[in-house]
Amino acid sequence: MYSRIRTFIVTGCTVLAFLGPVAHLGDAQEVPGVIGSYYPTQLIPGQTNVLNVAMGARNPVQSIEITPSTGIRVTGMKGRDLHQGSIWWEFTIAVAKGAAPGPRKLVAVQPTGGTAPVTIMIPNHLPSISDVRILSAQVTQPTVDLQFAAVDQGGTFGDSPYVWFILGCGPGQPEVGVVRGNFANGTIRVSIPNPRTLAGRAGAPAAGDHCDLQMRATDSSSTDSNTAKTTVDFK
Repeated sequence: MYSRIRTFIVTGCTVLAFLGPVAHLGDAQEVPGVIGSYYPTQLIPGQTNVLNVAMGARNPVQSIEITPSTGIRVTGMKGRDLHQGSIWWEFTIAVAKGAAPGPRKLVAVQPTGGTAPVTIMIPNHLPSISDVRILSAQVTQPTVDLQFAAVDQGGTFGDSPYVWFILGCGPGQPEVGVVRGNFANGTIRVSIPNPRTLAGRAGAPAAGDHCDLQMRATDSSSTDSNTAKTTVDFK
């Protein structure tokens, strides 16, 4: 788990300086032939997955390769220039319902050749989150407080699961990070940083009042849930 937190670093996005249960995500440095950051670290069978890969802009990604490839099909890709010497690539990947669980190797293909492989998993069970409710989203408060239902057949969330989030508010850079939630009675409560109150930003803030939020929760076996989405309207 902790190695994954270090891996999931998106260049140009916020360096989270929020004090509290937030993992600090620094700026990725481009290393030739190496995938600096990618998320999620698993692909869910029977679903269309979106894989985010952040790489340096000087050596753009042309495609990705996942091996063994049985049951996996890459159906699309697009890039977002973060204007910090990095590009955030989004790959749409269809995974067959019967795809075999276990580790696979991910390689990014660049003009100079393929990167060193990293591991991406197909899990044998799927935690599920749903029914996201915003509890508080005030312009002046340091966090956005929310809760969502969580079920983990075949696993357990534990008392303080990790919650990964991407918060996009208008044309500025999205907030990307991970916080600790509190799990009890089938519900996870969590607070994520308010973009307006963060110090030490790496780039222009995303200052819109209407925001799109994506999140996943990770159980005790480091298996991620599905992605839940909602909107946040600051007041």
